[in-house]
Amino acid sequence: MSNSRAYPILRTTDVDRALHAVGHLLSVAYLRDTEVQLCARTGRQSGLPRYLDAYGHWLGADGQDRMWAHEAPEGETGPQDPADPLVDVEVMVHGLGLLEGRLAETVRSDPARLEWWHHGWPAVPSRDLAGQFKHAYVQVVLNAADIWATEPADEHTVFVHVGPGESEVTRADWLAGVAGLTLLGPGVLGF
Repeated sequence: MSNSRAYPILRTTDVDRALHAVGHLLSVAYLRDTEVQLCARTGRQSGLPRYLDAYGHWLGADGQDRMWAHEAPEGETGPQDPADPLVDVEVMVHGLGLLEGRLAETVRSDPARLEWWHHGWPAVPSRDLAGQFKHAYVQVVLNAADIWATEPADEHTVFVHVGPGESEVTRADWLAGVAGLTLLGPGVLGF
């Protein structure tokens, strides 16, 4: 068992720019069986209704897509407003485009992460890389700096997830180039 390595390739205050970069990355990915997951922390009264309005009407219709909301552990979040306790919202869908459309207006300033779990990254013969089928994810972290969306920030970060081996840094660099970007820092332990 191993974890991916997550490499930051874009930091921006523009959600659309982040999603545009994701589109470039997904254009080279093997998208068979793609799942997209949104995880956000928001107020039960002030934020949860936005997520229910944006995503609740079609979830579960096909028996696969789901949405959950549960109380955020107080030890992880600090003091909470008793009138508006924090909840963790998770939305999981199969396929592209269902979560991305209303992302900015739904998430607003909530710390959140949006992840595309797809089948694999292609081989890159020019860099001596075989296809990667275990660790192939794209992630946008909104209003936070880390892959778990626990460190608040005023910007959004796009991460590419690749395998843990030394040669996978080369894949991360190649993927950044696909989006017209470069690696912004070292990889961190991923999923």
